[in-house]
Amino acid sequence: MARAEFSRKTKQQALERSGYRCEATGTRYGFEEGQRCNCSLSVGVQFDHNVPDQLGGDNGLDNCMAICVQCHKFKTRNDVRQIRKSDRQRDKASGVIRAAGKIKSAGFPKREKPERVAKPSLPPRQLYQEQQP
Repeated sequence: MARAEFSRKTKQQALERSGYRCEATGTRYGFEEGQRCNCSLSVGVQFDHNVPDQLGGDNGLDNCMAICVQCHKFKTRNDVRQIRKSDRQRDKASGVIRAAGKIKSAGFPKREKPERVAKPSLPPRQLYQEQQP
């Protein structure tokens, strides 16, 4: 599935809406609830899907956020985990991968282990030799 990108017009509208400041807000970006990054986007801006396109997000202005590079990295780490989990669940439900489960058979019969035969111990060995004068 190809990644959907925002149009140039949508990016420009998101940038104007943000006031050229990072729109990252809340715990999703590592801040307190309601706290906004608000750093200047003059150093670098990235346009991020609020709801990732791989999880059903669209390319409209309401799903586009103008955020700084650091906030984008922080959010993307969590998004990737969520997307991979969604992929695994979808594959499991469609039968692409089989659920890992235990074998439901009786198993193999246990075999008695033979008793150990005691071996004779080795004679003591001198660790060093005394030198004669």
